[in-house]
Parts: sequence; C-alpha cells; structure tokens
Amino acid sequence: MRGGNFQYRLSVVGVVLGVFVECLLVAAQFPQHSSQPQGQTQIIPFPRVEQEELFLQAIEALEAKNTDAMVRLMDRAVATDVTNHFAYIKRAQLFDLIGKNDQAARDYTTALGFIGHDAHYAEVFQMRGCSNFKHGNIQGAVSDWVNFIRLKPDKEADHWQICVAYALLGSYEDARKQFEWHWTVNAEDMEVAFWHYLCVARMEGLESAQENLIEVTGEERVPMPELHQLFKGGGSEAEVWLAVEEGDPGKDERNQREFFANYYLGLHRQAAGKLEEADELIGKALEIAKSNEGYIGDSPGGQLRAGDIARVHSQQLRLQLADQRAWEEAQIPHSNFGEKLAYVGAGIGLVVLIGLGLAAQRRKRRMPPPELVVEVKPEDDPSPTHDEIAEPVKELAGKSST
Repeated sequence: MRGGNFQYRLSVVGVVLGVFVECLLVAAQFPQHSSQPQGQTQIIPFPRVEQEELFLQAIEALEAKNTDAMVRLMDRAVATDVTNHFAYIKRAQLFDLIGKNDQAARDYTTALGFIGHDAHYAEVFQMRGCSNFKHGNIQGAVSDWVNFIRLKPDKEADHWQICVAYALLGSYEDARKQFEWHWTVNAEDMEVAFWHYLCVARMEGLESAQENLIEVTGEERVPMPELHQLFKGGGSEAEVWLAVEEGDPGKDERNQREFFANYYLGLHRQAAGKLEEADELIGKALEIAKSNEGYIGDSPGGQLRAGDIARVHSQQLRLQLADQRAWEEAQIPHSNFGEKLAYVGAGIGLVVLIGLGLAAQRRKRRMPPPELVVEVKPEDDPSPTHDEIAEPVKELAGKSST
C-alpha cells in the first residue's frame, strides 16, 4: 500500500512511455480474433503506422497540457481501425492520466469485448478496476479485481486494492480476510494494520480491534509508529502530531506526514463510529493530496495512489452521513407527532379544568351569602292559618242567622 508515497513523482514523458511499454506487453499477448482457421492464433501486430503516429502526437499534446487536442488525436487513432483493441487500451490509459476515468473504463470494456476472459488479458481487468474505483464505482472495481485474481490467482496476496475496496463498501469480513492474506506478503506496512483494525472494530468492537491489532516491524514512515500506538490504545493524538513536526521536515516530507496523520486519525474515528469527525480529517488529507502534483488524478491504468483512495473514501463517508441523517430525519416526525399529541391532550385537559372552575365560580356568585338566608319554620310564620281565618267567618254567619 505504499504506492501513495508523496515522493513518487513521474514526468508526463515518463508516464506515457511507461503506458506505451505496458501496452506493447499487453498487446503482444492478444490473440487475433478474425477469420483465421480454428486452432490457429495470430499475435496482434504492432498498431497500424497511422495509429502509432497519432498516438505519438497525442503524447506531445499531453506534454503541452493540451488535453483537448490529445483526446481528438486519440479519437482519430481509434477511428483508423475500430477493431484494434490495442488502440482502445492506449486511449483508456491516456484518459486515466487526465482524470477521465469513466471514459477510460468504457474503452477498457470495449477492448474486453474483443478479447474476452483469458489469463493473457488479466491486466485489462486490473486497469479497468482502477478506473472504476477512481470514478467512484467501487462495486465495479471489486468485480474487475475478482476477475483479475481468478485469471491470476498467484497475485491475490499482493492485491491490496481489493482489500480497501471491500472495507469502503462495508464488507468488513471479506476485507478482514483479504488484509490478513495481504499481510503475509507485506508485513512491514502499518497501513495494513490500520485498515484491519477498522474491519474488526466495525464487526466486533474497539476492544477486540485493539486486541487483534496486527503487529508490524520495520515501518519507517513518520508518523506510522505513533499512529500504531494510538490504535493499540496506548498512544495519543498529541504524540502523532509531535512526530509530524520532529526533525524539521522538508515540504514533501511534511506533506506526506500530515497526509498520513490526518488520514489515519480519520480512520481511527471511523472505527469508533464518529463519522463526522472522520469525514473532516480525511477531507483534510484529501486537500493535502490535491495540492501535490503527481499524487492524485493522473495515475495510469492499473495504479491507485493514496490521494485516489482518500477521494473515494471521502465520498463514501459523505454517503453514509447522508443516509444516517435521512434516517434520523425520518424518525423525527413520528417522535414529534407523539409529543405534539401529548401536548394537545394536556392542553385540552387544562382548558376543560379551567372551564369547569370558571363555571363553578359563576354559580357561586349567583347564590346569596349564607348569612342572608333565613330558614322560616312553620311555628314562626306570622301569616294566619286556614283555621284561624275560618273561625271568624263562622261566627259572623251564626249572628246573621239569628
């Protein structure tokens, strides 16, 4: 996983010459798919002279940073013989060099349509996998690399890119197994230990991740040892940043140190489930990578650099954060509805109680005070009774009759 070193620098000329030689090696193995008698194969010849001249002109345009002219020249080269898969591969690799990874992947696909699945062409799957990865199509990259490993099983242990891809997809069990397999051939790389830690932490928890942290010896990059102590549970972030400053490093060395510090502190936060903090730190690492020429966005087919991984990692973290926030927002309306319903019920109850209290007060106001109410008993009533009125009447009636 050391392909992302900041000290890795290639001139445009060096890169394109490397592409050219690699294409020759790949093309030399391509059998001719034509009307040849069955059982006979013909090695694809060197590209047609017209194609080769256009390709060389495209390189010159790339050196002059005229990418539009480069693309036009490569389009003409392909159009000269649309059945020559070598031309598609060369154009794909140049697309990778200028960051047009989706177009590179399409050209690799076209080439594979001609040449199919065969161990001779395994590198084309590797190259398309890298193009897919850099374009953000991690699942497509994994599929390509699985095909590559099937065709070249002896390369499986060396294939660290598929380890990272599995981890970024959240396939932690597959990633863990692949990292452990890769460690058998790359035992001095602490990055393997850090990624393995992430996988174990997300599956089994931080304590298990610390207990199963891969021991690495011989790692000399700063601040890898201090980061390893932090992942192990015995160091601190302050010690990591002190190591970054130690020895008055030059610009390139400082950039590399700061990149690794930010990136793997971010990975450490991700392992703990702190996605926002992880995104912030890995974003800082990505900015450092973007500011360093030759580190991100211009790697030829079949290669990934640390900056490429940081960019795709940042994209994945933001997708996870968006999903997490969407889920949280989906829960809020239900929670608010219950709370609001409770508040409404309490409010209605309070209004009813107040209404009943006011009604009782009004009834009390209509009644006279207790001291003004006099109970009148029959014996105390001064009004004459019926018999008392009838007696005088009888007496008058008797007198009148005599």
